[in-house]
Amino acid sequence: FYKKEKFILIPVLFKPEKFAIKLNTFVLNRLIDKLRIDVIVNANALLFDIASIKVPVIYDLVDDHLEVNLDIGLTKKRIEKIKNDIKNSVGVICVSQFLEDKVKLFNSNTITIENGVYIKRFIHAKSLKRKLNLEGKLVFGYIGGIHEWTGLREAIENYLKIKNKNNAFLVVGGNDGGYYRSLVEQYNSDVVFVGRVAPENVAEYFKTIDIGLIPFRLNPFTNNALPIKALEYALAGANVISTPLTYLKYKNFPFVKFSEIENFYKCMNQDFENINFDFSQYEWEVLSTRLHDFIIHTLCE
Repeated sequence: FYKKEKFILIPVLFKPEKFAIKLNTFVLNRLIDKLRIDVIVNANALLFDIASIKVPVIYDLVDDHLEVNLDIGLTKKRIEKIKNDIKNSVGVICVSQFLEDKVKLFNSNTITIENGVYIKRFIHAKSLKRKLNLEGKLVFGYIGGIHEWTGLREAIENYLKIKNKNNAFLVVGGNDGGYYRSLVEQYNSDVVFVGRVAPENVAEYFKTIDIGLIPFRLNPFTNNALPIKALEYALAGANVISTPLTYLKYKNFPFVKFSEIENFYKCMNQDFENINFDFSQYEWEVLSTRLHDFIIHTLCE
């Protein structure tokens, strides 16, 4: 075990899968005994056996992992394991009401706690337009993980249809995968690729964007979640253009316009209103209180 301040890092084995699950659960149980842990709150249990963990487990279902989606590695076998793990948990935290409705079919003790924001970080953040030579330009932007299902290539192609000297496209995030590398290679002369940035600096990049983009492909994984970037874009002062994600549409945020991906360029040319929205209900401090209360209530039943 490696202890750093209030965090303890433990080694996790990934393969072979069956042996890895047994070994990881064994190591976790040793830690539970050593530190006298009372409850586990876990966001991804694929590498552990929930039924064999010594203390109650509250499953944090951060996305819809209940239907096959090969884009993110969700095979039928993995989904069955996730469902069994949820059944063996004492409670489940869901990222959206739509997802909670599905989970209630096999675990009745559920709660919806949506994604939130750190409001203070955005209040103090400053735009980086000057640093990035983007002053005086309307900046379209994408911040987050970059994979094919995020639809970033399609968003860039739409931007190129309306590109001019008065606008720019900013991409923050990246990885070592072939998809991201191909985007940089193909569009480097038209798009500002920043790459990965430290978490404490991300708010400054959100402040740099005027129109935030969520060009995700439509599937259960994306439709049943509340993309945190929708809140972060708007909190930083940017309006949002998104594909018609089901749960995001259900939220009916005034700062989001919806468009099929092939028509993003039309939305990019539209006028947007200033944002007037109370984000306090999405403050992580407020949401964490609900999480704490759910855990205590679950353990005291």
